Amino acid sequence: MRILLDEDIPIQLRLHFQETVNVETVEYRGWKGLKNGALLRAAHEHFDVLVTMDNSIPDQQSLQRFKLSVVILRAPSKRLGDLLKLMPELESILPELQFGQAVRIYPPE
Repeated sequence: MRILLDEDIPIQLRLHFQETVNVETVEYRGWKGLKNGALLRAAHEHFDVLVTMDNSIPDQQSLQRFKLSVVILRAPSKRLGDLLKLMPELESILPELQFGQAVRIYPPE
């Protein structure tokens, strides 16, 4: 599985995925600053999943056109500690994701 972390996700999060997952960042790919449509067009050629905190992507883009899924992390902040609380659910849904799908992950109650 190939995962792309959007520029709004701390790059340190990539170190917290299972070893079987290939994780890169938008910054590493040289795609920092791309608007959502351009980012999705670039990413769907190389990645299976885009992980972002941008809640508006599914409303702005027709995701069914792309060969990737989008996971939106709805943490209270971009701090690594807040995002790590979402990792168990994120990792549990990865095998079930389908192209063109957007999934929001909320903090556990």
